[in-house]
Amino acid sequence: MKKLLVCLLACGLLSINANAKTTQEFSELFKNYDACFILYNLNEHKIVSEYNPGNYCNQRISPDSTFKIALSLMAFNQGIINQNTVFKWDGKKGVIPEHDQDQTPGTWLKYSVLWVSQKITPQLGQARIKHYLAGFDYGNQNFNGDLGKNNGITHAWLSSSLKISAIEQLDFLKAMLDNELPVSDEAVAHTKKNLYLGKLNNGADYFGKTGSGRHGRNERLDNPSKLRDGWFIGFIQNGNQQYIFVSNLTDKKVQASIDKSDGSLKPFGSQLLKPITTKLLNDYFTDQTV
Repeated sequence: MKKLLVCLLACGLLSINANAKTTQEFSELFKNYDACFILYNLNEHKIVSEYNPGNYCNQRISPDSTFKIALSLMAFNQGIINQNTVFKWDGKKGVIPEHDQDQTPGTWLKYSVLWVSQKITPQLGQARIKHYLAGFDYGNQNFNGDLGKNNGITHAWLSSSLKISAIEQLDFLKAMLDNELPVSDEAVAHTKKNLYLGKLNNGADYFGKTGSGRHGRNERLDNPSKLRDGWFIGFIQNGNQQYIFVSNLTDKKVQASIDKSDGSLKPFGSQLLKPITTKLLNDYFTDQTV
């Protein structure tokens, strides 16, 4: 399926809905970035809107916090968590107020709480995570982490060794929604519920996860990159129709500033991308009814 999607996308053989943006409109929205946007109709098994200059949708970058979708599926499937699990905050304050409190599987995804992920991954273990990554056909499946740092179990997905393309994210989400991943239906149902974001302008329910990082060397290494990566991926329930959306961006040139308090690049890549993607989704569904 993956090879077929890659071919159809690259060769321009998939039909595009009349509501789709023109290349010029896409280019204006993403003028400062290398970017990808894909909207896929799951019922009709086709891409209905896309922006893929330079075949960027096939370029692998770190999944960053979008990896929490895969990690949630693993944790629910292994019984490490359930919907009533409470992750106890250790009292150490960070830079995001919503992170400085006890968390649940729902708030973990809602607020994208890194320390929760880093509690779950050691419980799963390196071997089991790699087994799941292979079963998910998840990007390059490299969970080693930073070279020479031996930190894969807590950092592999954070601008580090694990990489995935937008097309591979699309395949992963499609397999999840079709219940084709090697996890229980309950693990999928719980994860989907916790990804809920609200409604688009036309009333359609949408679900998703953002992710932000650096394009290349992360802040844990010498001479870190000053280019941002951003992700926003998810799915939409529009009446009896289901759609998957996958978007990412990377700075074309250095534009971000370093926040000296935490070493991050501000604003985050996902903060730039999410409003663009939301606009694209709202525009696409403007003439469609729930």
